[in-house]
This record gives sequence, C-alpha cells and structure tokens, in this order.
Amino acid sequence: MSEKLTELAYLIMKYGINSESLDEIALYFGTDAASVVALKDFDITFAEVSNYFKSHSIDLLKIYKEARYKNVYFEKALRVGSCIVDDYQNDKLANPLWREKGLQSVLIFKLDTEFNSVLALESFSKKRAFSERQLKELEFLSPFISTVLENSIYKEFLEKDIANLDITLPDSFDRESLREWLRVNLLKVMEITKAKAVSLIYPENNIYSFVSYSEQLNFVKFKRDSAVGGLLTYSMFEKGLKAPAVFVYGLSERVPECLKNIYGKLGIKNVLIFPIFEGEKVVATVGYGYHTDMFFSLYDVNIVRLIARRLIQTVKMVLTVSRLRKILTESEEEIINSFVLTIEMRDVYTKGHSQRVAFYARRIASALGLKKDFIDKVYTAGLLHDIGKIGVPDSVLMKPSKLSEIEYSMIKYHPVLSYEIVRQLKSLSDLKSIAKMVRHHHEKCNGKGYPDGLPCEKIIKGAKILSIADVFDALTTSRPYRKAFSPNKAIEIMLDDVGHFDRKLLINSIKILKDSFRLAIGLGDESFIPRAFDEFRKRFASIDPLTGLLLRSVFLKRVDELLSEERDFYIFMIDVKNMDFINIQCGNEIGDLILMRSARLLKELSSLGCEYFARYGGDSFVFVVEANLYAKNRKDIDEFLLSLPAKVLSQISCPDAFTFTVAQVHSKEGASAQELVFLLRTRKNLMSKTGKNSEA
Repeated sequence: MSEKLTELAYLIMKYGINSESLDEIALYFGTDAASVVALKDFDITFAEVSNYFKSHSIDLLKIYKEARYKNVYFEKALRVGSCIVDDYQNDKLANPLWREKGLQSVLIFKLDTEFNSVLALESFSKKRAFSERQLKELEFLSPFISTVLENSIYKEFLEKDIANLDITLPDSFDRESLREWLRVNLLKVMEITKAKAVSLIYPENNIYSFVSYSEQLNFVKFKRDSAVGGLLTYSMFEKGLKAPAVFVYGLSERVPECLKNIYGKLGIKNVLIFPIFEGEKVVATVGYGYHTDMFFSLYDVNIVRLIARRLIQTVKMVLTVSRLRKILTESEEEIINSFVLTIEMRDVYTKGHSQRVAFYARRIASALGLKKDFIDKVYTAGLLHDIGKIGVPDSVLMKPSKLSEIEYSMIKYHPVLSYEIVRQLKSLSDLKSIAKMVRHHHEKCNGKGYPDGLPCEKIIKGAKILSIADVFDALTTSRPYRKAFSPNKAIEIMLDDVGHFDRKLLINSIKILKDSFRLAIGLGDESFIPRAFDEFRKRFASIDPLTGLLLRSVFLKRVDELLSEERDFYIFMIDVKNMDFINIQCGNEIGDLILMRSARLLKELSSLGCEYFARYGGDSFVFVVEANLYAKNRKDIDEFLLSLPAKVLSQISCPDAFTFTVAQVHSKEGASAQELVFLLRTRKNLMSKTGKNSEA
C-alpha cells in the first residue's frame, strides 16, 4: 500500500472518526465528501460526516430519516459488501432527496464491524467512476476505521446509555412499588436497545413481564397466568433454552403462535431471546422484539446480551437488598460481613482488601485525633467501598491481564453502584455520610477522579482517607499483572502521584501506614474464602468456559513472555469457517459441539510439543510450538491438522461439510504478540479467499 494510505490509517487510529479525518479520506479518494453511518433496526446509532456536508447545509440524518425504509443502496452494501452508483441523478432507484442535493456518484462500502455500518464516498460536483484498486484500498482501511468506530460506540454506550438504567431502589417494597419500578426500568431497556418490546421471565423470583410501546399489552406479574404462558420468552424458558435464539416471522410456515400474536398486534417480526445463567443453571430469559431482521448483527447480540445480564443483576440486587431491609433480627455487623463475603466470592484477587482498607482508614482517622463516631463511619465505609463490584461482569472483574478502555469504563461504575446500595441500608447510622465516602473514594484532588470529577475542596475527609488506604493496600498486595511493592516504595509512588491525594493528609498518614502494614497484611489470611477456592477461581478466570482453553488475553500475555525470553517458536491459528451457517443449518448446539471437540482434539498435539492452546475469537484457536520441536514433528503436526475436520465430524451429526483454515507465523516476524496475531489473521483471511483450507 502507498505511504499516503498508511499515513491515512495512522491518522484514523490516532484521531478517530471525525469531520477532519473524513475530509482526509475524501481527499485521498478524490471525492467531495465522506460519511460513516451505523444502523440498528432502521435507527441510526452513529453518524459522522466530512465538513462538505456542513458547509453545504446537507443534513444526512434528516435525509436518512425521511427516506428511512427506501435506502436501497445502503441495504445492498450491507448485503453484498459494497455498492457503486456512477450516475446517481439518472438512476431509477436513487433517493430523490439525494438527487435534490446534487449527488452525482457514490460508493458505499460495508465496514468490517460487529454491527451494521458503512463508509460512503460522495461526489457532488461531477460524475465519477470508482476503480477496483480503490475498493482494495478501502479493504485496507476498513479494519482501522472499524476498530475506532467500535470503540467509540461501545464507549458511548457504556458512559451514557447504561448509566440510564435506574438502579435506585424503590421507595418501598410492596408489590405495586416493585411492579412500577420494573415497568419503568424495562421501558428504559427498550429505549436503550432500540427494541419495540422487551420481556423478562425470572421464575426463581416470580417475575413475568412484557413491555412495549402499546400500554394495553404491557404487564408485570408476580405469578404465572395465561398471558405469561403466551409469551415466546416464557416458552423458551420452559424448553430450557441454552444459547441465544433468533425467531423471524415468515422464515418458515411453522411460525409459533406467540410470534404471530406480537406480529399481528405490534408488527414485530424478529425476536432475540437470551438465557441468563447462574453457574450451569438457566434462571431467567430476556427477549427483545424488533420490526425487522434486515439490520440484525453481532453488535445487536453483544449489546442486548450485556443489557440482559445488567438487567438481571439489577433486579437481583433490588430483591436482595429488599430482603435485607426486612431482616430485623440480624445485627448491622452480620449484614456488612455478608456483603464483604459477596465481594470476596466474586473477586478473589483482592481477598481481604475491604478489611485491610477499613483497618488502615480507622488507624489513620484515630491517629489524626478524629471523633469516635467519625472513626466508626470511615471503618464501615472501608468495608463497603467495593460492594458495587457485584454489578461488574466476571469477565472484567477477574480478567488476569490489563483492562481495555471499555472494560475500565465498566469498572469505574462500581463506586456509584456501591453508593446506591449503601444509601439504602437504613440500619446504618448516618448512612448519608458513609454513602458519600463510598461514592467518592476514587475522586482525586486535581479533579480527574471518578465518578463525579470533584475538586479537592468538594471531597469529604472520609473519602480522602479511604482513597489513601485503598491505593496503599492495592500497591502493597500482588496482582495478576505485577508483584506487590514494599510499603516504602508504595509511599514513594503515592507521593510522586501529584494531584491525586490531599497532600497534607497523605504526609500525616505515612508513618501510620508503615506502622500498620504488618498488622494489616494478615487480615487477608483471616478472610472468609478458603485458599483452595481462591486457586480454582483464579484458574477459571483464565480459561474459556466453553472449550476449556486459555482466554485470548492470557495467550497474548504468554506469547509476550516468550518473546521477552527471546524464544524461537511458531504460532498456529486454526479457524472454523462458516460457523454462522453451521449454527443456522444444524443448530447452536451442534456448533458448540464442533468447537468443543475441535478444542479437545487440538490438545492432543501437546504430545508433539505444542502448548498454550487458546480460543482466539468465536471460531478460532491458536497454539504455540517451539521451532526445534516443529522441525522435528512437522510432518505429524501438519497431517494432524489436515485430518482435523474429519476427526471432529466423526462423532457429530451435521449434514453439512465445513472447513478449517490453518495459518502460521514465526516469532521473528513480529515484535509483540499483537503484531504476530495480526499477521496470522491477515494470512488466514488471504488463505480463506484463495481456498487453501483443510476440508471435510
């Protein structure tokens, strides 16, 4: 590729998708304008245009909205990958609104994202043709644009939409208050997911609900009746749904009666239903209804699955806290210890952390000569400061490697969740000040903390003390990605972090922290959670639950370690082709069996020196083999991989043949694990196009 195109890719990755970067894209391809649009069920979820649109008063959103169901070229690009219209003014299928704006020619290119999005190159000043070379150049740019676009949309979703879920508990816990609380939250979920109806079935807690834009059809019930029995979501729960399912009206003549019902009353033709698991048990199902399946994508699946889990976690939290409020015989201490136990059960990497933070905070407050009432409050706040992590997914909370930007955004919600829980514990004395300490323990004096970005003078003293205790304990205990620092080194790091802490308070706390360290370090050993449980949780946190292989993040970390040791090795990638088609033709259960059996068989290669077997993405596997062992066992390894599809299918009933694409890369071809995997994926995609696969 040209140096200019490479510079353009760098510009996109550095500055994102905005008017200026789209100006550069339009300039490179010789058009007047460029735009990027993402859709969900005919609604635009993202749109950005180059400056030409603004300077010529062309409102893309308005044009799209007015011709919502008639964007035939947009739809064609999503179906086949791209669409070119050389003479837009004389094309019989052209949108009159674009003709009116003077559009002469357009190229619409589908981006390689997990949701439905396109890049459009628009020429208004003259007609022009687009070449095959330019399509190839767009293919080169697509991963860069797609990565930035996905991050932008996911981040915006996490920071704005998910915050709209009302996690504040009802004023009271009688049936009517809970019913209204559920109805309001389900309507918010419907708005966030762009669905036209949402249904939640949670039999374990006797919750059966359906909401839509039609008030006459909506209900929230606490017992099953005929209306509940007519829900597709309930039917799937009864049948033991084990994986996400899609139901499309008109796909076959055998349409379920419940789907006919909502189609006739609400026009819903497409329903996504997700099972919610606790361990291996399905405890609930959540269904989303849409007017069309035309723009259904993996993005839809990922987002609504996230919302489904978040919804169940919220409902469960409400019911748990409501029950706690009714337990009048238990002491305040027993309730708090139960909460601490809950967090430790979920986050064993920080076992004893809450007790140590509370211990340090109490010692600091005591040494500063503060009142006993305040000391008791800061101690309680220390015990409860991380309770909000109950709402963070396991995949993020227990991730053994560095968090991504999106994952870190999710973690940053935990002080808010902690605050919402604590301020409902009416048994706590002066819960308002305790809740504030909990909410603001990650605020910084320079105003760059979270969740509220408070300046130093607005952060209450209890929160400042918790912040010092929290960071000191985090630095002086080991994490999966680093070893513990000594107390002296931890203090040095904290002093160097100018603007984080109240400087005077930190200096006055140094001797207290050092003197308290040896007393506090043993608190983790007295934790509620057995050591054996710790080990199992840590082990489980590093493996894929379906295949039992390593997670992608763990694999990348291992490869980087091998590179740092200057080891000589190869990485292999095995990709199952057409898995979506297999899932449709044979069912998700067969698709999962293929992945599980493939993983099991691949591990047999360990006898030939292969190691670090991992699941990389939905349908791909990777492993490492030392170069000298590959040279020695190359024939056996290659023959094994060639025969893999037939071995997989030997015990699986699937009428359709499928293929594996096998690619490899040498460790000397890249400087990092990410670079090596990028080369692998590039080679895999090239091999897929040329048909060089191992077939069954």
